[in-house]
Amino acid sequence: MMASFGAVLFLGSIIFTCTANGFFVSSRKQMTSPVPNVPCMVEHCSSPMFKCVQDADCRHTMECMQSCGMKNHTCMYGCLNTYEDAVYDSFMNCIVDGHHCMKLEPPDPEFRCKPPAYYMKNFTLDQLIGSWYIVRGINPDYDCFDCQISTYAPDPASSNYTLTEKYDVTMLNGSIRHRMAVQQVQQRDPQNGGLLDYTDTLMGLTMYEKWQVIDYDITGQYAVVYYCGHMSDDWFYEGTLVYSKTPALRNIDIPTITNVLKTKVGLNFSKMCAPETKMCEQ
Repeated sequence: MMASFGAVLFLGSIIFTCTANGFFVSSRKQMTSPVPNVPCMVEHCSSPMFKCVQDADCRHTMECMQSCGMKNHTCMYGCLNTYEDAVYDSFMNCIVDGHHCMKLEPPDPEFRCKPPAYYMKNFTLDQLIGSWYIVRGINPDYDCFDCQISTYAPDPASSNYTLTEKYDVTMLNGSIRHRMAVQQVQQRDPQNGGLLDYTDTLMGLTMYEKWQVIDYDITGQYAVVYYCGHMSDDWFYEGTLVYSKTPALRNIDIPTITNVLKTKVGLNFSKMCAPETKMCEQ
């Protein structure tokens, strides 16, 4: 039995209506970007599109993000944090990554990362093994979620590592949603050990990040890292994180971290966000 009749899905300037007789496609008077390639979607992604139309959370995600204008990251992530599900991820993966039926519009096409010149050369991935709290960050869209716990473990099937990230997000109704993401981590060159490649997915899309380990405490209590990521040729983002093995940095370490951030990355420690790390689920 069909889950719903007459369901409507908004995607850019296109309106998809699902009825008992199939799909109907129409266009809004005011054209907004990005504009999807409808024949491409119908040919290659009709099944995930049909599932999205029938799935309430997938429809709500699309409608909510449409209201953001596709350039307001804070608004978009509020929608994703509230409604995103596996059906939405599958649909977006098909129309963007899988068959290029739609190109996402970056919030700032001119933006490019400005990575610091410095990184640690004498660093090995096994120094990251275990769980870390993200206690400081700089990018409000990526770094500042509460209860961010990052766990690194060797991948038994390769020389890579797996990063499992748990974090809390605030939904549009004010309630908390526990989320998890998994990334693959690779060391490019042992001679330049502080340069790492991360591969992740967000809303069904593949994201590539280049990380630089800026500082690592000799006792293994904290690490400072910078990253530059991209999900298309002209969609870039960057951030800087402070990892801690404990929910709060040791007072003795703060002056060193403050100096490293200022001299190596050009950041002010006191102006970084400080995610909540107490009473977090492991």
